Amino acid sequence: MGGMSDADGTGRADGTGRHDGAGRAAGFVGRGSELRQLLAGVDDADARRSTTVLLGGEAGVGKSRLIREFVRAATARDPRIHVLSGGCVNLGEGVVPYAPLIDALRRLVRERGAEHLTRYGGPAFAEIDKLLAGFTSTGRAEGPAAETNSQTRVFGAVLQLLDHLGRDAPTVLIFEDLHWADASTLDLVSYLVQAQTDERVLLLFSFRSPVPQQHPLWTVMAEPSFRRRVRQIEVPAFTEDELGQFLGGPAGDPEFLRRCFELSDGNPLFAEELVAGGVLHDLELKALPRTLADTMVLLLEQLDEDATEVLRVAAAAGRTVGHDLLAAVCELDRRALNGALRRCVKGRVLVVDQTDDDTYTFRHALMREAVLEDLLPGERRHLHEAIAEALSAYPGLSLVDGPTAAADLAHHWFEARRRPEALRSAVAAAVAAERVRAFRVAQKQYSRVLTLWGQVDDAERQAGLPHDRVLSAAAEAARWAGDLNGALELLTRAIGEVGGTADPGRAGELLERLGSYRWEAGDLELSHAAYKDADSRLSGLPPTAVAARVVAALATVMVQAGRYTEGLDQAVRAIGLARSVGARAEEGRALNTAGTALTMLERPEEGVPNLEAAVKIAREVDHLEDLHRAYGNLTIALEHAGRLAEAANVAREELARVAALGLRRTKGADVLANNASSALVQLGRWDEARAMLSAVLRGREVPQTRYPRLTLAEIDVAQGRFDEARALLTSVQAVAGLKGDPRLLGPLYGCFAELAIWERDLDAAGAAVTAGLGALDGTENSVSLLRLCATGLRAAADALVRAADLGEPTPQSAGQRVAELVACATVEPAPPAGSERGTWLRLCHAERDRAARAGTAERWTEIAEAWAALDRPYLAAYAHWRAAETWAAARRPADAAAAAREAHRTAERLGAAPLLAGVTATAANWRLDLAEPAPAAGSAPASQVPHQRDPWGLTPQEWRVLRELTRGKTNRQIAEALSIQVSTAGVHVSNIIRKLGVDNRGMAAAVATRTQLFTD
Repeated sequence: MGGMSDADGTGRADGTGRHDGAGRAAGFVGRGSELRQLLAGVDDADARRSTTVLLGGEAGVGKSRLIREFVRAATARDPRIHVLSGGCVNLGEGVVPYAPLIDALRRLVRERGAEHLTRYGGPAFAEIDKLLAGFTSTGRAEGPAAETNSQTRVFGAVLQLLDHLGRDAPTVLIFEDLHWADASTLDLVSYLVQAQTDERVLLLFSFRSPVPQQHPLWTVMAEPSFRRRVRQIEVPAFTEDELGQFLGGPAGDPEFLRRCFELSDGNPLFAEELVAGGVLHDLELKALPRTLADTMVLLLEQLDEDATEVLRVAAAAGRTVGHDLLAAVCELDRRALNGALRRCVKGRVLVVDQTDDDTYTFRHALMREAVLEDLLPGERRHLHEAIAEALSAYPGLSLVDGPTAAADLAHHWFEARRRPEALRSAVAAAVAAERVRAFRVAQKQYSRVLTLWGQVDDAERQAGLPHDRVLSAAAEAARWAGDLNGALELLTRAIGEVGGTADPGRAGELLERLGSYRWEAGDLELSHAAYKDADSRLSGLPPTAVAARVVAALATVMVQAGRYTEGLDQAVRAIGLARSVGARAEEGRALNTAGTALTMLERPEEGVPNLEAAVKIAREVDHLEDLHRAYGNLTIALEHAGRLAEAANVAREELARVAALGLRRTKGADVLANNASSALVQLGRWDEARAMLSAVLRGREVPQTRYPRLTLAEIDVAQGRFDEARALLTSVQAVAGLKGDPRLLGPLYGCFAELAIWERDLDAAGAAVTAGLGALDGTENSVSLLRLCATGLRAAADALVRAADLGEPTPQSAGQRVAELVACATVEPAPPAGSERGTWLRLCHAERDRAARAGTAERWTEIAEAWAALDRPYLAAYAHWRAAETWAAARRPADAAAAAREAHRTAERLGAAPLLAGVTATAANWRLDLAEPAPAAGSAPASQVPHQRDPWGLTPQEWRVLRELTRGKTNRQIAEALSIQVSTAGVHVSNIIRKLGVDNRGMAAAVATRTQLFTD
């Protein structure tokens, strides 16, 4: 497996379901920790440690859904469990005593029949049934004395019922929505919690939090003896990732998800209503869904006029507002303001900020939206104008500083329709946001500037920038904010404005940017054309930094086309040009391209230092784009140098830094993620790679994600997900403008060919190889060439072997194809045997010999060892499979079985289903035993293999080899001790060295000795 590198109107779901495309809830998202705690409560109950759990959380957060999932999981583990589950009902003044208890009993009777409760509940069930029937609809028994007596009897009967049920199996009593419980139910809850001793019972009560102090439930929960006996679990709101899983299809757009998360605060019910209502147009909330608006209005209607006035100012100011700003804008005296704020806090509309007790925050973002929605247009403008004037006069009233403060002020001037002030402040806010890499903020502010431009007299003077500069700055902000299509549109407008001017230098600068944007969009032909146009505009002008960058870009074009020698020459020219004008950033960009060309010319020992220098310069001049590209190409160079783990680590570390800057959806981040995944794929860490690639592809267009799609397709082919792989490969193949990217096309057709081989369509495999070789024609990409030849030879060998096995005539085309491919694979100069190129070439020769039935198992074993030394377990396993076939044909069953076991073990670990099937079929055909053999005499007995948690993932056989290694034995001595091949022992030693993260066998033995893994 080579690896691809890239450079340059629904019902309530109640909180934890995941939506399909129609908005219906399905599945269960998150809440794993909470679910485990509840299941642990059942285990405690089963051990006669009766437990009470209070499950809190705000409305819509998913308490009921969690309880349903808990009941399902608990009963799946133990079908004997008794579950009594009922809910409290909000009936206003109408009270039904013991409503959840009655509900629970009725449900159990419906589900299992009255005889179930009679059988397992004993006489207590009949007693409860009679007592509950004696209560009237007002909640009282006949007379006070009767009420007290009946309540005592109910409590005792319920406890007795739970005790009887617990004798048969653990019992779970669930009361939901305890905040609506009647007084009798609360008394029962208090009694049960404090009366439990050794019953096999879990009491689970859910409630809406936070509970106001004046609420009866708060009084029960605050009782010290009650608190000591309960375990409280708070169900949190979703994280943004969890909300994305919950919403499913609608959350495919990351910006939509982010906005939905901001508005809903991660509350799944609120998010569901926002999606179902279809109110998030262009990420702006046009109107609250009626259901949510009604919910918020219920909270707001309890407030008087002064409190409402405070909320209006607070809503206009933002989600969080300072006391001093409220005092400056509200038309209330100090006492009235404080009283109004107190009522807003008590009404749970505002909360005091925990980090600053002089500020207030809307409890829900949607509460603020409801208040804003209620403002009249003139009222809204007046409030924003008053806030903007206050912040301009006294900047200290703002709760933030820097770019955020500038953006807030620009927002208030804009909403106040004070256009000159809005234009000036929006430019200032955009520049400030760019300085700290807040590109989404900058994009919004530049968009505002462009909206206002025609509405303000002398806009250029007010803004301090000409219009084309605003357009190009807006394009750059949009590009880094992840809106590449918007960036291209803005930049094209800027080029149109300067195209007819007498400033070819400015035109060349913008065209160079256009070439870079086009490359990021995946349109290589238009990218190259833009660079050439820029070079034409700048020809004849004095040397400049822009000219140096364009020359470096043209060098990159050559490298991308596989013309590495030409690209290197052009890059050296760009380095000289940049140094002649003191253009440090452009020098780094040219070093980047030179390092990439050297790497692809199989000179990574020269390429890596150039790329490290490019990284250093990009950091020094703080050039974000160049830093992204330098890191992307550095990881490729490390991969080509055989330093796969280092390549993956470097890419992931830089990706984490990029994500911390909020740039996860940019081309540079995609390149880093793909390059890390490519290295992980080759290392056999497929699950990690798949997770990274899936995150990159979510909601992204094909042209911008060609390489990640191809890398994911590689995993899918190897794991037998053929339909998924074909869809990915076809989507990449369909992208226009691919002919200029042989680095992609060679591996693309190679992957098509491997897919066809596993599907036994050898003609299609041959056609794919032919197409790939055509795409590589005229390039210097020898690794891709050799890989394609090896794949084509494998297909031809399969065809010849199959014909021979079936007694059919030898297909002449296959024999001719072998000769052609061997000739094509003869690259000059001959690559070193232990290099990646050398190993691919040896694989070509081995496949040629397999086609002629002339191969040797030793050759295949040597290839397996070479791939293992290069940290390519999948390719090593494939070679072991072929070795097993060859040993078996040579009537060497012990050697064949050993090789087959090596292949089988790796294929099983990787989940490489097609390879696993092939190895299994070989073992069945030749009657090879795939079971691990018992340790030979003198080897470590099984009891001496460490049983502590293995931190390295060693196999049992690798543990045995490591033991012999600590005794100072050579590979030959290890092979004799364990009755394995010397080459196999060598593979195990290489794997152990890699897994322990050390450099040699001596260090591996030292690790084992130092950690006392073996005691004798």
